[in-house]
Formats: sequence, structure tokens, C-alpha cells
Amino acid sequence: MNATIRALATLAVAATLAMSGCKKDDVSPITPNTPDNPGEEPIENIYVGTTWEAHLENQFFYQGIEEDITYDVTLDFLDSVNAELFHDIYVYLPEYPAYSQGENETESLTYEFFGDTVVLYGNYVDEENGDTVDYKYDITHDKVANTLTLVLDDADMRDIMGTDTIVFTPRANAASKNSIIGNGTLNSRNRWQKLMDKIAAAIEK
Repeated sequence: MNATIRALATLAVAATLAMSGCKKDDVSPITPNTPDNPGEEPIENIYVGTTWEAHLENQFFYQGIEEDITYDVTLDFLDSVNAELFHDIYVYLPEYPAYSQGENETESLTYEFFGDTVVLYGNYVDEENGDTVDYKYDITHDKVANTLTLVLDDADMRDIMGTDTIVFTPRANAASKNSIIGNGTLNSRNRWQKLMDKIAAAIEK
């Protein structure tokens, strides 16, 4: 059973994403605004006060042992700068139901938006070396379908959850119910490791 726990512990639903370098486009000279050249209109921030949610579930087998995993995530745009991601994970072990457990966590983030793209920025302190690690999530807004899509490009998540793509839809009632849940920003590997450590400790008793 320990091998199963170790395999699950590698899952990174909200994987810490390394800040990827990008090549900036050539910058054009700034043209002063005039009555004949009023400049571009600012893009309206349509995200303020909205809440988006997604639900994933998968039946995962490891060495013939079944694990039923459900994962719910909520994205709250608190104001024009700040956002939160609330993660709620539950692992059900049909052969060991007493050891099924859940874990939740809240990530405090900031964000920017660029047309149909939203970029969330976060950081956490690595518990092993004390370094502060910066990361970001790039999210695409499909305004026709009214969805937000986050592709994590994470092989572990694909293996265990069957996908590494999270598609958010808007919650009808935008009031957040998650802002006081969780205990700060942690990377997903820490979050999953804590859950699996609890299960492993229970089974070993």
C-alpha cells in the first residue's frame, strides 16, 4: 500500500509553475494622445467580484488497488488586483474506506488581464531550503463559452486525474465562501504530501 501512497503523492493538481521567460515584442515609440489620436481605450476588468469553479474526478488504479479521486477548485477575483484559488481534494479508497481522507488549501494570488488572457501570480516559501519561489498560472478566457481554462502541462496529473486541464465556469452566486478556509499559500506538492502522509500513517498503524 505504501507504493500506492507514494504514487499519489506525486500528483500536482495546482503544480508550481516555473516562471517562464518570454521575449518581449519590439517597443514602438509612444505617440502622445491628441484629439485626433485619443489612444486606446482601457480594457474593462470584467473579472472583479466574480467566482469561477471546476470539478474533476477520476478512478485511478495502482497495482490493482482502486483510488477514487475528486478535486474541486474555486477561483475568486476579490478585487481588481487580488484573487484566490481554493483547492479541495478527496481520496476515497474502496478497499480501505476508513483511511479515505481529504485536504483543502487556499492560494492567495495577484492577477493581471490582457484581453482574453488572465495571469495569476503567487509565491511560497520552500520548506526545505527557505527560498521564496515565484510562480504563475496562465488562464485563457473563452468569452463565447464563458469559461476560463488552465492547462498545467503536468504529466503526474494526467496519469492520475486523466487530464491536466481545468475548465472553470462562473458560479451563479459570486459571493466567495472560501476566503477563510485554508492556511495560506503552499505549493501543491506540499498539499498532496500532507494528505498522503496522513493516509500512510493511518494504514501503518
